[in-house]
Amino acid sequence: MKIGSAVTNSKPHYIGHRQRILQKLYKNGYEQFADYEIVEMMLFLIFRRKDTKQLAKQLLKRFKNLNGILSAEITSLSEIEGVGVAVCNALKIINMLVKATLRSQLYSLPVINCFNDLVNYAKFHMNSLLYEEFRVIYLNNKNYVIDDRVLHRGSVNSVSFYPREIVKLCLQIGATGIIMVHNHPSGDPTPSLKDQYVTNKLVNVCNSLEIKLIDHIIVARGKYVSFKALGLLEAIQEPLYND
Repeated sequence: MKIGSAVTNSKPHYIGHRQRILQKLYKNGYEQFADYEIVEMMLFLIFRRKDTKQLAKQLLKRFKNLNGILSAEITSLSEIEGVGVAVCNALKIINMLVKATLRSQLYSLPVINCFNDLVNYAKFHMNSLLYEEFRVIYLNNKNYVIDDRVLHRGSVNSVSFYPREIVKLCLQIGATGIIMVHNHPSGDPTPSLKDQYVTNKLVNVCNSLEIKLIDHIIVARGKYVSFKALGLLEAIQEPLYND
């Protein structure tokens, strides 16, 4: 080496960056990170030798938040430059892992003791859907979840509703209580008159069979409303809306 010549460091710049990010994670936990940094760290698992910051920011720009990224369709993910099969597979696996974790939490305690877990479970499954989905959570006489079914998927702003199907499964599996959950793709969780009508109609059906409709929850882009909290769980007296 010639005297006075510059000594260059051939170590890629992202190596030191990754080490600093991971040290921060071990020391402080995830709460100290911006969303793009969390996505960036996830991409560390896929790209061993690549700066992942820009790709993380592109994913967040397109899908708005972490839930949106994990819930995105593969066709939409593939439109992002730099996203290949490995990224799509990893996101779907992580999505499945989060859903399984939330499901495990939901099933582990009486719903009355883990209402926030129930709301988080519903939000993660339904927040990013572009169509309405109708889900029913079935409970035993101790308020433990014993089943969870998606009964119907609808168009952008409507979903079919069949009380007989709901109570039929109650009788089959021995459920004594149910919680209805559906989403509003519009982003506004305010119950419509139709939402109130079908809920009150189900109250009537359930009461006749000694099944308790515990709540109806509507989720919409991170927000939610509870029919129970709003005092809307009442037996129907007359139609609230016209088709």
